[in-house]
Amino acid sequence: MKRDRHILQKYLDNELSEKELTRFEQELNASPDLLVDLDLYKEVDEAIADTEVLDFRAQLTDLREESRRSETGRKVFRFTRPWHYAASAALALLVAIGLATVLGRPLSNNDLFAKYMKPYELVLTNRSADTEATQQWLNRGGNYFLQGEFEKAIECFDEVLFLNAEKVEADFYMGMSYMEIEMPKDASESFIRVIEHNDNLFIQKAEWFLAGCLLAMDETDRARRQLALIASSSNHFYSKDAAKILKRMKR
Repeated sequence: MKRDRHILQKYLDNELSEKELTRFEQELNASPDLLVDLDLYKEVDEAIADTEVLDFRAQLTDLREESRRSETGRKVFRFTRPWHYAASAALALLVAIGLATVLGRPLSNNDLFAKYMKPYELVLTNRSADTEATQQWLNRGGNYFLQGEFEKAIECFDEVLFLNAEKVEADFYMGMSYMEIEMPKDASESFIRVIEHNDNLFIQKAEWFLAGCLLAMDETDRARRQLALIASSSNHFYSKDAAKILKRMKR
C-alpha cells in the first residue's frame, strides 16, 4: 500500500468508506511501519488539539480582562503567557520532526538533538572519602541544578573540582548544567574529562551527551564518529538510540 498521508488523516477523522476502512485495517495489521506512522499522526493531532485549547483559554482571559477594563475604567496588567508560546513551539517542532519521519527524510542536527537528548535526572551520592567541604559544595550545586539555577550550579561544581579533581560526578553534572544553558562547547569539555578518567559510572552517559553536544554545535562528522562508537558497542546503554540517529543524519 502506498503510504498516503491523506488516508491516514481520513482514518483518524473517521472519513473512510467501509471498503476503504477494511482495506486500511488489513494493511495496518500487516505493516508495523504503517502503525508507527499512524501513531505519529495521532500525536500530531493531539498536540494540535492541546494548543487549540491553550489558545482558547488565552482568548477567554483576554475577553475577561477587556470586560474588567470596561467596568472599572482602569488598565489591568497581567503576566505574560510563556507556556502558550512554548506549546506552539513544541507543536511546530513535533510537526517538523513527524513529517520528516513519515516521509523518510533525514533530520537536521538540531531536530535530532531535540528528539533524542532528554533531560537527565540528577542523583547525588555521599561518600565517606569526601571531605565535608566537598560534599557541601556538591549538595549545594545539586540543589541549584534541581531549582533550574544552572549558572550557580556550575560555580558550585567548579568548587568541588577545585577541592577534588577526581570528583567525576561534579564534572558530569557541570556538563549537564552547561547543556541546560545552551553552552555545548563547555559541556563537551566536561564530558571529555569524564570519559578520559576511564574509571567511573558516568562514562556511557558522558559519551552519549558528548554526541549531543556535537550535534548541537553542528559538528556533524565528529558527532557521527561518536555515535558510531556508541552504536558499535552492544552493551552500551544508548547503542540503539545512537544507531537510530545515525540512520536519520544528513549525509
